[in-house]
Amino acid sequence: MDALRRTLLVNLLATAALAQAPDEAAQRCTRRISQTLGVGYRASLTSLAGATPQARVRTWLESRDAITTFAGFINSRFNSQPGANLAEEGVPAAVRFILTNKKPWKELFVGRYKINHTNNQITEDATLPALGYFGSLGWQKRYLGNAPDGLMLAAGYRTMQNVVGFKLIPSPQNGEGDATATGRERAECRGCHFDSPYGLDLVARLLPRKVGMGGGARAEKVPVTPQTLFNGVQVRDHEHLIQVLTASDAFLFRTCRLAFEFVSGRAESACEAPMFDRCVDAFARTGMMQDALASYLEDPQYCEAVP
Repeated sequence: MDALRRTLLVNLLATAALAQAPDEAAQRCTRRISQTLGVGYRASLTSLAGATPQARVRTWLESRDAITTFAGFINSRFNSQPGANLAEEGVPAAVRFILTNKKPWKELFVGRYKINHTNNQITEDATLPALGYFGSLGWQKRYLGNAPDGLMLAAGYRTMQNVVGFKLIPSPQNGEGDATATGRERAECRGCHFDSPYGLDLVARLLPRKVGMGGGARAEKVPVTPQTLFNGVQVRDHEHLIQVLTASDAFLFRTCRLAFEFVSGRAESACEAPMFDRCVDAFARTGMMQDALASYLEDPQYCEAVP
């Protein structure tokens, strides 16, 4: 009798396990999402417990592995190469801080926090300027640039590139490589430096100035004069610059383009406009990067595309 009971119990457990085992489509979907987020496939498959893979997206997005994976991706898109030292790697630390503490994505750029340049630990401080990681000494030193007049053109460019995806290609016609203010006034250069709504020199005038030479060079805050940018906006200073950028439609689009590239490994195409629009709507409502990512990962088309 005991043997019969054991046999029945084993059969019942096997039947229950079979009923709960994800089907082939669910396994493919789980594999794609887990690989995208950097979470373990087997652990993700086990955690389904009868739920569909896309119903678990929000939980997986909160995992340490997913946050670390996404932070590394953002760092690679915000900087053209790895930092020279730990102090220059404040971006991934800031991203992890924002996502772990479930703060709006905008806080990455306008939050009032300090990044310790020796260990990248972050502490919030309401007395600091609203500059996000742009206010960190490591980031500012990294992008001091080489303009002889001290304008931090590199920092100005990276600020706009990081927040709204602004891109510039140096003019190949400036064969003299003249980085002085006079050189930047040349006809082939002034379009980007002065005449554009995103004029680099005008933006840099709102930032700290580079002082010193070599390893002793540093960013120093100086009095600034408001600049007219973005087709008529009077921008007061560095903080106001980032406030204007993060309040723009370009910020919404930049965020959803980053989210799409992360989950798909490529830029979006015109035929994916409806999916992209849903991301923009979701992000505009909440301001949370998690919602931007989930709008793609939870979309039925995302897993239907898995071969």
